[in-house]
Amino acid sequence: MAKLALATLKDRRTASEAVAEALRSAIRSGRLGDGSELNQVALAEHFGVSRVPVREAMRQLQAEGWIKARPHHRAVVQALGSERIREILELRALLESHLVGKVVGKISEQRIARLERLCDQMDRLNDHERWLDANRTFHRELYEDCGAQMTIELVEQLSAQVERYVRACGRAIERGREAGAEHREILAAVRRRNVRAAKRLIEAHIGRTRRLILERLEGKTNDAAPV
Repeated sequence: MAKLALATLKDRRTASEAVAEALRSAIRSGRLGDGSELNQVALAEHFGVSRVPVREAMRQLQAEGWIKARPHHRAVVQALGSERIREILELRALLESHLVGKVVGKISEQRIARLERLCDQMDRLNDHERWLDANRTFHRELYEDCGAQMTIELVEQLSAQVERYVRACGRAIERGREAGAEHREILAAVRRRNVRAAKRLIEAHIGRTRRLILERLEGKTNDAAPV
């Protein structure tokens, strides 16, 4: 089993939440790959907790779609097929289009300026992992002023589900320059308070990522970075 870190329990409400977060992070990063078995006894020993919080954590992760388990069988990390990934990203595009439409009339110039500085920082990043972290920050920061916290959290959950495939695809979807230009176009539309353009651009932005992931998973592209 991959080495998994457990956050200090004083920073969590319960041991089960700490275990769930550690497992979720490991799946998201690819340290626990699709089909990896999750043995409750081994996990309890690994984290130094009883089987009860492990069982509760696994029940939570199953409800969220991270793992699957059948009666009398060990739980395994849930693999996402191409159609599931397509559906997740299509839903994310719809939700982000909704969010960007809501935020256009509310976002401050100060936040737009912060987002532009973040774009500058992302342009200088050569590390794929750090770029993905910054990209996640960009999307959350963009919608922060719209007040739709539940929708933002849902978008983040959907993004987390497919992030392991983004990481696994490696250079095939390291499109930092192209994505950076798309971020700036979205920001420009938001600054102009152009709802229609902002929605169209965010949908196209996520659509390009969707196509690249699916093409890579289906073996239709080579390993060259599309920049």
